[in-house]
Amino acid sequence: MDVHTIREEIELTYEKVKSLAGWTVDKDVVLTIASYYVTSEREFNAENLRRAMDAIKKETSWFSPLRGNLLPMIAAFLDKPGVNIEEEVVRLFDKQRILRAVSFRNSIHSYLAALLMTNEPDLYDDEARQAKALYVEMKKHHYFLTSDDDYTYAVLLGNQGYHPVEHAKSMRMYYDALRKEGFKAGNELQWMSQVMTYVKVTMDPLFVSRAVEILHRFKGKTKVRQLHYPMIGFLTVFGIQDNEIQKIVELTRTLEESKVLKWKREMALSIAIGYVMHALTESGEATNVSLATSVELMIQAQQAVMAATIAAMAASTSTNSSNS
Repeated sequence: MDVHTIREEIELTYEKVKSLAGWTVDKDVVLTIASYYVTSEREFNAENLRRAMDAIKKETSWFSPLRGNLLPMIAAFLDKPGVNIEEEVVRLFDKQRILRAVSFRNSIHSYLAALLMTNEPDLYDDEARQAKALYVEMKKHHYFLTSDDDYTYAVLLGNQGYHPVEHAKSMRMYYDALRKEGFKAGNELQWMSQVMTYVKVTMDPLFVSRAVEILHRFKGKTKVRQLHYPMIGFLTVFGIQDNEIQKIVELTRTLEESKVLKWKREMALSIAIGYVMHALTESGEATNVSLATSVELMIQAQQAVMAATIAAMAASTSTNSSNS
């Protein structure tokens, strides 16, 4: 699709998701869901998403972390072509129970992390233990920054099989190196430092240099914020070249003109990165085609974390307004 068609798809899908989700779901979450369907080049089907939402509701109480802003987001991740949605929901709960068994908290983030586990029941225990071991080491390096919102990356990266002590140490080395290059400290930089270890556990100064180059290519041409740091990490580790970076910039500029992104221009860059990376894996143009599934998982992980963060911020704002 050309850039204008993509913008039209975002606008059309946004209205469809908004109509289904209702007024109680934050606009940012609706936009994230719409972008998920468009960037993965899947046609939105309201009936399928409604079935997925109903199946989740059937298995949860009113006080479940899944009830609320992120219900349609989780449902969207489960809504895949050719799956039995009821079986997918049962599988999700099975995985989340395993994560809780190794002391991950019963929060929305443990459900998001469960989405990134394999579908092999015999591997659930090992995956959960690997994730927990890595999470513990991550917290040693960043005690205050490491929390529930790191569960997704702990699961995804734990499956790489690297030694957790060495793995977490490399994350911290990336964090410090990127910080010295002008990236701002915070959760987003921590997530980026985690992403940077995906392809290889040893800290690579060339990755740091490339990440800085990509950041500078975006600055001045579009609205770059800290929330984009992990996405810049994706572009770095998967070897996305300058001509593709330019495509991202062009798509971003077009998306920024969209009426649904009028007050959320920073989302345009996230959507553009996701779309271009998906297109590369589909066409086999990525540096390593075998990493295609990994790209999809990592984009999904970041969209999940972003959606959860947005929902938490919306809930906090609502509470503060009520108290006032």
